[in-house]
Order: sequence, then structure tokens, then C-alpha cells
Amino acid sequence: MSDNASIAQSFFEAWEKRDFDALGKYFADGVSFNDPPRNQVIKGRKDLKDFYESWALACPDSTCGATVIAASGDTVAVEGVWVGTNTGPFGPFPATGRSVSMPWINVLRFDGDGQIIDGAGYYDQLTPLTQLGHMPVPSGA
Repeated sequence: MSDNASIAQSFFEAWEKRDFDALGKYFADGVSFNDPPRNQVIKGRKDLKDFYESWALACPDSTCGATVIAASGDTVAVEGVWVGTNTGPFGPFPATGRSVSMPWINVLRFDGDGQIIDGAGYYDQLTPLTQLGHMPVPSGA
């Protein structure tokens, strides 16, 4: 495993431990993260730390199941399945007490010091929104 791959794995291990202060230290100054499902770009250490923390706040018992699937040079791809019970707010939606399971992928790019300088998160928003009862299951699904 490359150094960046090891760092990426450690990053998600910090998430699993809910050590968000440590998580924030993995981000370089000026970090930028693309969240295509929500059509937004998250900029800066604090906002990106808050983004990752929000998933744990929505489901405090959740796991992310992160596994490095590819690493080349300064880029690492990580996939997992986020699984938990929704007992906290999920974005603008109230807690439902329901279980959720959602596959995801993060592509992270590192600088020469092993800090995340940018990346993107890919996941299907419809899956958790239907599982949690915030949207009806599409017809024919």
C-alpha cells in the first residue's frame, strides 16, 4: 500500500473512532471537496470536517466500512458502505429511527506532505432518503 493509501485508510479509521479533530488535521490549507450528489463544493478544513462529521451525527452508531480500492501517485480511491440507525438530523430532515445502508466512493488527492488537497464524494442520495422515509420509493423500483 502506498503512503497516501495508508494515510487515506487512517483518515477513515479516525472517522470510525469519531476523532474529528484528528480528521481535520488530514486536510491541507485550502482543501476543496466536490460533493456532486448535492451539487456543492466544500472548501476549507472546518467545513470539510463538518461535512464528514454530519454523517456521524445523523447516525451515531454508523460505520463507513472504508477500503482503499486503488492508489496511484497522489490519488487514492476509497469505497465503503455507510450503515447505521438514523437518530440525528440528516441534513434538513429529522431523525426517523430507521436503518440506512448506502454505498459510497471518495477520490482523494494528496500533496507532497500527505495531506488531502482535494477530492470528491460519490453516493446515491435517493437510497438513504427512501430508506429513511423522506421520499417515496420510485414506481417500478
